[in-house]
Amino acid sequence: PLGPNDATVRFYLVCRAVFGAAAVCAWFFGIQLLPLPDAVTLQFTTPPFAAAFAVCMVGERWKPLDMIGAVVCLTGVALIAHPTWLFGSEAADDADADTGASGLLKAMAVLVTTAGAAMAGIAYVCVRKIGDRADAVVMVLYYGTLSLPMTLLGSGLLLGDWNVMGDFEHFSIKDYFLLLLMGIAGYGGQWFTNLGLQIETAATATLATSTQICWTFIFELLFLHEKLNMWSLAGTALILGYMMIVGVIKMVESNQMIEAREAEEQNEEEGILLENAHEANGKGGYGALPSD
Repeated sequence: PLGPNDATVRFYLVCRAVFGAAAVCAWFFGIQLLPLPDAVTLQFTTPPFAAAFAVCMVGERWKPLDMIGAVVCLTGVALIAHPTWLFGSEAADDADADTGASGLLKAMAVLVTTAGAAMAGIAYVCVRKIGDRADAVVMVLYYGTLSLPMTLLGSGLLLGDWNVMGDFEHFSIKDYFLLLLMGIAGYGGQWFTNLGLQIETAATATLATSTQICWTFIFELLFLHEKLNMWSLAGTALILGYMMIVGVIKMVESNQMIEAREAEEQNEEEGILLENAHEANGKGGYGALPSD
């Protein structure tokens, strides 16, 4: 359960967990002091950070398609989240969009939330450094184990009077069910994210995480019956449309690689057969005796 007996791998497993947990603490700190749309938009600046760190730490190349994707997905996130600096304070869904925090605290919250996005980028790059040397389940185990004490510490130092343990005395059966469902969904999300980062580059894999806000919007429409918003619909179409294009490109590239590999193997087999035929003909010609 602790992963391979390799100090380097375990170091990156711990780093992935610590930076991931710190990113979550920074995110919750931001949403207390900033309007929620602003905090959400800042959170989804993670893909450019991850791409930049991957170039420096892993040596990956930030492809033009990924650069375009970073702009497209961040634009889509802004259209869905409706940040106040773009749509105005009236764009927030609730009346308490203004948290009442001072300008200095809001500036600090912007820096902390942005730093959290950067730390999430580092966490994702740590997964790239680990590669397939540790299972994605092991990464989730490290993340969950180290997140618990860090969350309790962050709750006391950063998150003011927020009680991370919840008011269990007044929980209904439905509340417990939803809490369990959140845990299962969170575990699955972390597992799939780690698995994707083991297979795909950090730039592309982290862009796929931008679809979270699209699915949130879709589920709000389906289960909470939220009012349809054309800006959010446009943002969802942008993000999902881009990811579909990337998926098609990846499928074409994969098929081309398979065809090239098969052609190479076929050429090698034909070369071996031709070489064997030449050797057989050479031996037959040398060993034949002239007839009378």
